[in-house]
Amino acid sequence: MLCTVTRTHYLGERRHDRDPGPSVTGIVRMYSILREDMKRYIRVMTLDGVQKFGATEKGAIPDLLQPELLTFSSDRGMMVCGFEEIDGRRYYQGWWMQWIQQ
Repeated sequence: MLCTVTRTHYLGERRHDRDPGPSVTGIVRMYSILREDMKRYIRVMTLDGVQKFGATEKGAIPDLLQPELLTFSSDRGMMVCGFEEIDGRRYYQGWWMQWIQQ
């Protein structure tokens, strides 16, 4: 199911409500990976863009590491927070996700 993701922070700083940033549309998946630097498995949430004929490509936003569900409303969307890595640094990030009616 397609959804839009709007990131609530920029490099760890909260975006102002009047400047929410661009929304990205795609398919959200969640999986676990072994991080050798942390010596443990962590959860990862990723957004894949949709191409023609159902093919997917890596999304335009960084993966969300260690995602945690904050709010959920089946008719509005859900808020997930976690961390993203940019240039080797970790930043707090929130994803406001809304489903697209098809």
